[in-house]
Amino acid sequence: MAVSGTAVGAVLLTGCAEYGADLMVERRIADALRPRLGANEVDLAGSGLVAVARGRVGSAEVSADEASFGLVTGASVRLTLDGVTMGEDGRGTVGSVEGRVTVPTGAVRDSLAAGDRALPVSSVSTDPASGTLRLGIGPGGAATVLLRPGLTGGRLSFTVAGATLLGRPAPERMVSAVRDGLAARQADSAADPDTAALPGLAPESVRVTEQGLEVTLRGEDVRLGAQP
Repeated sequence: MAVSGTAVGAVLLTGCAEYGADLMVERRIADALRPRLGANEVDLAGSGLVAVARGRVGSAEVSADEASFGLVTGASVRLTLDGVTMGEDGRGTVGSVEGRVTVPTGAVRDSLAAGDRALPVSSVSTDPASGTLRLGIGPGGAATVLLRPGLTGGRLSFTVAGATLLGRPAPERMVSAVRDGLAARQADSAADPDTAALPGLAPESVRVTEQGLEVTLRGEDVRLGAQP
């Protein structure tokens, strides 16, 4: 059965329109997320043409590999967005979001060593079996501090799980100084909305991996396009 040139042209035009609509919708979502996540990629699930017609995106996958929030830089973010509605002003809302943030050890070190509450961290390694981070403190990492990550008040927090100096138990004054520094940073984080990956997203769990820290996130009615 022969296929007419008109039919072939219609198929090509429809395909081009769909491709263009997909790119437009993905670009609008990526632009709305850029103030928080930096450069990111969006992969739309379903038809871009249908999304444009309805003014609503069913689902989209988002990835960013150099996200920054608060003192954390260089984090990888993977999110699944369901029920995205975009406004003409470039802002929008998402019915529900779930995903994860991976903070590599280098980013953990840099964040702990940055800001007014900086700790003299020279190295960070992980021990997934014990769920702790191993910090080298001071010149040459002469002191070692074990930190156990957790969630406090919806924010990432750390508790001291052990400390040594030159292979012997560290003096209490040193341990207290680290605890006080971590507590002060936690208080600063709680008062700063920019430490959140996106307003409305709450961390559900945190675990230590070979690469660093992995935090799972979930939220509903999340706003897009809000400036940090």
